[in-house]
Amino acid sequence: MSTPIKHEFIAIDEGHATLLHVDERDQSKNWLVPIGQPAARDMQLIGGGKILIGHHHGYTEFDIALGRVVKEFKSLEGVTAVRRQPDGRTLIAGVDIPGVKGVVVLELDANDREIHRAIFPGDYVRLIRQTEQGTYLMSCNDRIREGSRDGTYLREFPVEGFFHAWKSLRLPNGNLMVTAGYGAFVVELDANGKILRKFGGKESVPEKVRPFFYAMFQLLANGNIVLANWQGHGHGFGNSGMQLLEFNSAGEIVWSWSKSDLISSLQGLLVLDGLDTAKLHDERSGVMRPVL
Repeated sequence: MSTPIKHEFIAIDEGHATLLHVDERDQSKNWLVPIGQPAARDMQLIGGGKILIGHHHGYTEFDIALGRVVKEFKSLEGVTAVRRQPDGRTLIAGVDIPGVKGVVVLELDANDREIHRAIFPGDYVRLIRQTEQGTYLMSCNDRIREGSRDGTYLREFPVEGFFHAWKSLRLPNGNLMVTAGYGAFVVELDANGKILRKFGGKESVPEKVRPFFYAMFQLLANGNIVLANWQGHGHGFGNSGMQLLEFNSAGEIVWSWSKSDLISSLQGLLVLDGLDTAKLHDERSGVMRPVL
């Protein structure tokens, strides 16, 4: 008999506007705290035992051990994605952020002063992720776009069924892995945008899963995908669906987590297993790794 999978993770409960740390191996380390800002959507392990949470007004840093706020930057509006850089800069993305129409990616220095901006055509973006080539993968509703630092779209990948697509990663083989938002499936695309595999949809999972909106995901070192199956805005969704899921390479669910008396609707997820919380991590090569 195989040993049951157990994870340590941090999740954003968008429905309750809370952040929770869960260690299935040691529940004494668990905590739940209010985020204190609206529309928390992004999350990154930034080193020094801290987690970075991106929200509508900017970002907040939390201490992982205790859930305490360490730093808060909240002078903007419309932020959807935040990424800390190895040199201390912070990338912030959203729509019309500084009052300029378009999809905007700002670079702030270590003191949160703007030092660069790129403005892309468009009126929708959710998470962005950097690639090893230095470009941005941008989730733009019904497609993924790849953009350069100067505000130019290099290519785009529309996919039937994408609706508020949430996140994409470039894998070492050049393919893209994407969660489809309200499409409620995961797709792997080749370098030309052709679908190579599609899994997690309602036709291929038990009814109790209730795929509704596949949001943040993480590619684990073993090739499995863990993701948040968000269920709706506000309170009252704790009994709706299985909200954290892990799929193996065959598209089978091998782990799940939901706790109806604790959560409403989970949207963000970061699995900490095997990660060194003292180091900044990113997903530029697909799997979460320290960024040197």
